[in-house]
Amino acid sequence: MLRASVAAVAILVAAGATGAQAQTAEPAATADAGAATAGTSDIIVTAQRRKESIQNVPIAITAITAQTLKDQNVKSVQDYFAMTPNVSFQSNGSRDRKDLVIRGISNQLNPYADVRQGSYAFYIDEFNVAAGTSNPQIVDLDRIEVLRGPQGTYFGRNSVGGAINVITKKPVDHFEGNVELGYSSFDTKHVQAVINVPIVKDVLAIRAAGQYDKSDGFIKNINPIGGGNNTRYYSGRVQARLTPSSNFTWDVAYSYSNERDGMRDGVPTGFVTKTWASVYYGLSTPGFIADPDGVGFYPHNDNKVNFNRPQRVGSKYSYISTHFTWDLGLASLTGVGGHLESTVFNYGDVDGGSHDYFYENFHLKRKSDSGELRLQSNGKHFLDWSLGVSLGRDTGVTDQGTFNGSESPFGVEDSEVTGFNSDSATRYFAMFGQATANFTDKLAFTVGARYSWEKTKNVAENRSGGVRTDSNDRSASFEDFSPKFTLSYKARPNLMFYATVSKGFKSGGTQTTSNGQIANSFKPETLWNYEAGTKFDLFDRRLRVDLSGFYMDWKNVQETIKFQYVDPVTHQIVGVSGIDNAASARSYGAEASFDFAVTKEFKLSGQIGYNNAKYRKYTNALVDGSTIDASGKPLVAAPKWTIGAQGQYTYPINETTDVFARIEWNYRSKMLSSQYALLYYQYPFISPSYHNVNVRVGTDIGPLRVVGYVQNLFKAHYYANAYEKAFYSGVQVEPSYRSFGVTASYNF
Repeated sequence: MLRASVAAVAILVAAGATGAQAQTAEPAATADAGAATAGTSDIIVTAQRRKESIQNVPIAITAITAQTLKDQNVKSVQDYFAMTPNVSFQSNGSRDRKDLVIRGISNQLNPYADVRQGSYAFYIDEFNVAAGTSNPQIVDLDRIEVLRGPQGTYFGRNSVGGAINVITKKPVDHFEGNVELGYSSFDTKHVQAVINVPIVKDVLAIRAAGQYDKSDGFIKNINPIGGGNNTRYYSGRVQARLTPSSNFTWDVAYSYSNERDGMRDGVPTGFVTKTWASVYYGLSTPGFIADPDGVGFYPHNDNKVNFNRPQRVGSKYSYISTHFTWDLGLASLTGVGGHLESTVFNYGDVDGGSHDYFYENFHLKRKSDSGELRLQSNGKHFLDWSLGVSLGRDTGVTDQGTFNGSESPFGVEDSEVTGFNSDSATRYFAMFGQATANFTDKLAFTVGARYSWEKTKNVAENRSGGVRTDSNDRSASFEDFSPKFTLSYKARPNLMFYATVSKGFKSGGTQTTSNGQIANSFKPETLWNYEAGTKFDLFDRRLRVDLSGFYMDWKNVQETIKFQYVDPVTHQIVGVSGIDNAASARSYGAEASFDFAVTKEFKLSGQIGYNNAKYRKYTNALVDGSTIDASGKPLVAAPKWTIGAQGQYTYPINETTDVFARIEWNYRSKMLSSQYALLYYQYPFISPSYHNVNVRVGTDIGPLRVVGYVQNLFKAHYYANAYEKAFYSGVQVEPSYRSFGVTASYNF
């Protein structure tokens, strides 16, 4: 049965042609409170793999539409998360190295693992891109949907916390395009363009979008080698849509992104962890003992570093995918498939100081192939249903070495201090289905389920002082059955209540080290989510409200273990890395959001989330070489409060010209910014709370839009993550900064 199902997926996805991507045309009614209408316009989403009004979907979901993306000048993941309650992120030093946290549920694993594991699903036009990116290009998008809570039925593996569903604009049957230019602080230049060309009327059209960003960066290296966190980022996407008949749509897409940075985004804090306190300062006690090294520490220093070797940090990814939909009358057949490749690299200075202690060469290559075949009913009947199968294979190869500099105490220059090579692969298969019984026009009951099978294999070698310390060749298999039950009731056409019970699953795996302090394998994560909510609109649909409350029970939480120590016999640095299972955690809270067309000219929206996320029982937390009881402590990157509000006033001057002003405010309470906070419960491992305000003013003159803006108007000091490597001046944080800018765009 398994082989037959896999063969069926392969054949039918291939029928859509390898290396393509598609989706049926999206409805035009995707405006939101940012649009200049008398009331809040309907938002169409595909959270359940069919087009529905957001007000009819019994899921806690935030949909950021094309209009809002334009109004708020969204450029990156942190921009649209500012409009989503109970969602945050951690940053690991560059644009595309961000781990997302939804309702306190996060990926607590090494972001540089061969096979990228996560606690959320990330899809672009139904194609799984989680293996390559968590921060894709924000150009020519129709909307971004952020789904909170387990989404295993349709979004599959690793979606224990939720899912991000990105929908691009598709080719249309007329010529159109857009050009945008921007300039902002730190000599930051931005160019993006979109063009749509019909090739054969009503049959074939092509759409291309791309962007280029270059900046000197806000951090400067005071060392004579110069440099800083200067960046260059470019990306592009080409899509073709073929509609040979009225009931068949086939899309093909190719996307490419490339990021290169002059250094990791970070400045020193002065707090030195255990190993590096011993190596650099001859002390057995960690703490604020670092040398200021000519730059000082955050927050007094938020824009300077002093390192003696150049760095080169970056990533790139590309994918080619296919998506077809065949309307068979009573049901539609959908196939999705594609191939993704990504590369992550770090080269150069790794001690982060003016002394020449260590440097690093790190290169990670990932590949991912996946496909899905789905058959689902059309229209609305007593029983709406869908059935599907999916399969895929993810691989990754890592080549990492840390080397002695001219001042290293561990060996001659350019000899290896520690090294790591690994080659991993994960194969997965799933069958899923969902059925909704519409008992009346008001009452509906939904049952969904997903069966998952995964097999993971890892071959790895660890070295210390150029000598192999251990090697592994392990594999393990895992199975899971995850159900979902939802009861919804529409008391009135504009008022819905719902209650959901659902399970999330993230596979276990094998360790990359045989060190005796860590078990040989780790268990899967499971999460049960209990949720209730309501959606309604008032005042002739001018006010739209979404409320929900939830309780999550998280078992066998997977935690990264990574530290170094100096071997008392060999006097070499030995690295310990692996994954352990915390016994259990729980997360509960509530969230609310609204869109309000106060008047035709004034639009207001807001979000508020409360989240209490803690370990219930974690008696064996291994942090910086020490075993502690972390039971009762908060989860990492899980602030209790996330609050935001956006207001925009648009004044029409005449039929073709208007001016507008927009203000955005968001608040995040303090949170643990690193697993080190479980041992060192203090700054910099606790990120402080902050308020952030952005302001925009602009004008639309026919097809021309010009906008001036200030990001972080009051220069609030905050950071999302504290990360540690062999830093001489202590743990680093990625600081916030203020920027001024202007953009001009033209539609044709």
